[in-house]
Amino acid sequence: MTEANLRDKLLEEMRLLPDTQLEEIYNMIHDFRLSSEKRHNIVENTLKFAGTWNDLTEEEFRDLSDEISSRRQQAFTQRRNND
Repeated sequence: MTEANLRDKLLEEMRLLPDTQLEEIYNMIHDFRLSSEKRHNIVENTLKFAGTWNDLTEEEFRDLSDEISSRRQQAFTQRRNND
């Protein structure tokens, strides 16, 4: 089914709805569109960082990895101490 056919079918279904349900359907479609845009933006923003680490030297990458491990250990230790 083509996009044009789907749009026509959706419009026809909406024409058949009772007026009392139009606001509910509008809100549902609107929320669906907004959440879809938000997901797209999250993926797009995340992909901006893809490959960022490729520019690091071996030493810089090793230092970064050590720093991450150290911070994780500190975070878990603090969490255990708070329990």
